[in-house]
Amino acid sequence: MIVSLFPLTQLIETLDHISEVELPHRLVAITSACKDNFVEALTAYRQYQDAVTASQAVKLYHTQLLRLHQKLYNHCGSCNTTDPVALCALEELLERFEFLFKNDIDPKTMLACHHQQKVKAYIARHIDVVCIKLLEKQIPEVYLQEIRCAFESLFEETKLPYLQYYHQDYLIQLMDALLQLANDGRNHKNWHYRFLVLMINFNFNHMGFFNRWKALYAEAPSDMESMLRFPKHFSCIQGFAYDGNRSSLLKLMCEYIHAENNPTLKTASEHSLQYIHSNLNGKELKLWMHLAVKAGLTTSTEKKEVALEFSKLIKTREGTLLSPHSLTKMDKGAEYFTAVRVRKQLNAMLAELHRQFPELDR
Repeated sequence: MIVSLFPLTQLIETLDHISEVELPHRLVAITSACKDNFVEALTAYRQYQDAVTASQAVKLYHTQLLRLHQKLYNHCGSCNTTDPVALCALEELLERFEFLFKNDIDPKTMLACHHQQKVKAYIARHIDVVCIKLLEKQIPEVYLQEIRCAFESLFEETKLPYLQYYHQDYLIQLMDALLQLANDGRNHKNWHYRFLVLMINFNFNHMGFFNRWKALYAEAPSDMESMLRFPKHFSCIQGFAYDGNRSSLLKLMCEYIHAENNPTLKTASEHSLQYIHSNLNGKELKLWMHLAVKAGLTTSTEKKEVALEFSKLIKTREGTLLSPHSLTKMDKGAEYFTAVRVRKQLNAMLAELHRQFPELDR
């Protein structure tokens, strides 16, 4: 499938090397290539013999299409083109493909810029009304402030978590659910309880929101404990999370209450600070270790020696220590999407470095 994108890739990749006179003709060619490609991609998809290969091809095609869209989007912004036809054609191709192959697309791929703008506008249109009405229902204001901050943070490029493909559905459905709760006109309901159940079911695991919950838990622990007494009764939406790299809100709450009520566990939790608890999954941690060795960040240049230290000290986000063998074993062919996520993390670090030291850009 990705081979079908070759003509479109050539047209977009060479945009920076053409003159202003040639630009209108090139945009027309891009528009035409976008219209032709959908049928070509479908034809290529039908030729795959097994579902695994087809699914992998969809992921690679989608990743390349996102990269081309980003490049064309940036180019149109930098040259202030008043003709959006080519960009609209590429966005239409992307949306048609995503609609047809939604179940095969990696939910952790980046969210295209035009989708980000639509989601951002949708949230901005409703957030003020939602906060006002929920405040009238006696929902603690600190929760509403954290929700605002969490939404704003998602749309800042240098902050984690990054906006990912699944956020497109997650954020709109979360906002719709909050709006429905805010507009509920029934009387004598425990709105605070219903609000927390909604946030748990949508797995709103933003750490600021969780920290506000911990503070309110200290004021009325019995109420919170009774609500979480039967965690299996919650209907958490599969695949939904504010931050897909963090434990669920329900798990964070249950573990906190369990630790607070068990002094032994609380002491063990404090003792566990001897480890570095990363926010990386196993594949990401492994790739970070390999890069650290190559970049000379470790005293030893032997991966086996560094892996031995990593295996004793650094935990994955799930709280596990990887074995030295797991850390040194690398299948580059299967780690492409891990590399994409690590590159985003590195870009965020580089952006923060330039923000703190602007003289680096001189």
